[in-house]
Amino acid sequence: MATVVLRSISKVYASNVYAVRKVNLEVQDKEFVVIVGPSGCGKSTTLRMVAGLEETSEGEILIADQIVNDVPAKNRDIAMVFQNYALYPHMTVYENLAFGLKLRHYPKKEIERRVQEAAEILGLGQMLERKPKELSGGERQRVAVGRAIVRKPKVFLFDEPLSNLDAKLRVQMRMELQKLHNRLQSTMIYVTHDQVEALTLGDRIVVMKGGSIMQVADPVNLYENPANKFVAGFIGSPPMNFLTGKIVPQNGDYFFQERGIKLRLLPQHHAKIAPFREQEVIFGIRPEDIYDKIFAQDARPEFTITATVDVVEPMGSEIYLYLNAGQNSFVARVSNQDTAAVNQDLQVVFDMSKAHFFDPKTEDAIF
Repeated sequence: MATVVLRSISKVYASNVYAVRKVNLEVQDKEFVVIVGPSGCGKSTTLRMVAGLEETSEGEILIADQIVNDVPAKNRDIAMVFQNYALYPHMTVYENLAFGLKLRHYPKKEIERRVQEAAEILGLGQMLERKPKELSGGERQRVAVGRAIVRKPKVFLFDEPLSNLDAKLRVQMRMELQKLHNRLQSTMIYVTHDQVEALTLGDRIVVMKGGSIMQVADPVNLYENPANKFVAGFIGSPPMNFLTGKIVPQNGDYFFQERGIKLRLLPQHHAKIAPFREQEVIFGIRPEDIYDKIFAQDARPEFTITATVDVVEPMGSEIYLYLNAGQNSFVARVSNQDTAAVNQDLQVVFDMSKAHFFDPKTEDAIF
């Protein structure tokens, strides 16, 4: 397998419009890296530049320590799986799997061996004589992945391969891709707009916005230590709550304060928040770190506020409470045993050990 290195790569269109701007990334051998971001952030363009399907305007791309900017896509020893499967409708599953190998003039026995091996890995053994129209969406996607596997490339590239599947099939195919990576031990780069896919699949996750990389980290660090407000809001479901208020010093402590809200910061955060005293900041906290006081009886008053329940959204094993306090609205994810009702005033507790603060000017994390 191989490493993939992107050195300050950019894609510039007419009128000096940057689709991708100065992206630097190193994907290690056998690593599964997921590039995630909203539509138009440049993630698919970045992948297509690695594949050789888009010309690189600036920078260098290295695969297995070889600069490949001027190497045609067919000679880069990569295999790409597309969103729309891209199967030949007039060919059987076997013929779809074998087609690329036939074009490269592989011996017939080698083609047979590789196709049977891929079919076994993906559970396609009973479908080799079917045509794509006789397959479900999940089965077609497995054939598309199988066509990449038979190539035995240095690098696998996936461009939103699960976006056409229903929710249940997506979960199943996520597991299949995880097992596939564990079995093949291949270098894989996977593009998606779905942050759940990113968190469950990636060894590391690359978050992009506006053609630039916002943060690269493993799933746990990305979730717990976002580098900026965009990453904090994009990763997690429901997304992180953001409340605007002022940092107020009082009797050796610091408080986040806004009309109807006053919450004490923990001592370990004092040094980082001190430069923002008497200034506005953005306070971020995830819905699972806000509790109904009924279920947190020992909570201290300086971590508790009164909020009004606007909406109650049952989600089966849990409930989302949409709350309002002062000029801020936020969501709490609570137990399905919670009996909070619409228009009720509710005492809610904030776990300030899980608090995040962001500079409102730069949106970078303070901590």
